[in-house]
Amino acid sequence: MMSSMPLLWPAIGLACFAGLVRGYCGFGFAMLLALGLMLFLPPLEAVPLALLLDLVTSIGLWRRAARLADWRHLRRLLCGMVVATVVGVSLITTLPVAPMRISIALLALAGASALLLRRESPSEDASCEPSLNRRRVKGVGWSSMAAGGISGLCMTLASSGGPPLMLYLLHQRLPPVSLRATAILFFAASSSASLIGLGLAGELSQQTWLRAAWLLIPALIGNLLGQWAFERSKLRSMKLTVAPLLIALSVWVLIREALHG
Repeated sequence: MMSSMPLLWPAIGLACFAGLVRGYCGFGFAMLLALGLMLFLPPLEAVPLALLLDLVTSIGLWRRAARLADWRHLRRLLCGMVVATVVGVSLITTLPVAPMRISIALLALAGASALLLRRESPSEDASCEPSLNRRRVKGVGWSSMAAGGISGLCMTLASSGGPPLMLYLLHQRLPPVSLRATAILFFAASSSASLIGLGLAGELSQQTWLRAAWLLIPALIGNLLGQWAFERSKLRSMKLTVAPLLIALSVWVLIREALHG
C-alpha cells in the first residue's frame, strides 16, 4: 500500500511540483521526482516509479508535441536511446544501493551545472530561423545518436536524461516550442523503453504500480498547470528554472548520503 511509504504528503507535493516543471519546460519530471523519492526509497524503487509516472502524465502532451517536434533530430536520437537503454537496465539491476544513489545525484548535478554554466546566444528564441535549423541538420546523424544514447542511459539509470538531451537540443538552436516538443516525445519513448526493460528484468513490482496510482492525480494537476503557464507566459531560460532545482536536489541527496552513509 502507498501508506507504507514514508512521507506520503511530501511525495504528493513533489509529484505535483515535478509535473508543473515538465508541463512548462517539456522535461525534468522524472529527474526531479526520482531525486526527491530517493530521499526515502532505494533507487531501484524510485527510478521505475518516476519513469512510470513520467510516461503516463505526458500522454496529454503527445498530440501537440507530434505536430511541433523536429522529427529529423528525433529519429536519430531515438536510435541511440534504444541501444543505450539495454545497457542501462543491466547496470541498474546489479549496482548496490548507496553507490547508485550517489552516482544518480552526481549525474544530475553535472548535467544541471552544465545547463547553468552554458552561455546562451541571442538566437535561442522563438524567432530562430527554420532555415538555420535545416542547415544544421546536415552532418548531425552520429552526434544525434550519441546524444540520444547518453540521454537514454542516464534516463534508465537515474531518470536524469534531461540535461544531456537539452544541452544537445540547445546547441542545435531549435525554436523553444520545437525543442520542448522534441524533448516530450523523446522522454516518452525513453521512459517506455526503460520500463519495458525493467519489467522484463522483474523490477516493476505491484508496490510500484500502487504508489504510481497515489501520485498520478497530483502529477497530472501539476502537468496541466505547467502547460497552462507555458502557453500564457514568457519563456524563461533553463538557467532560471530547472537547473537550480536539480542542483539543489542533487546536493541534498549527496549531503544526506554523507551524513547517513
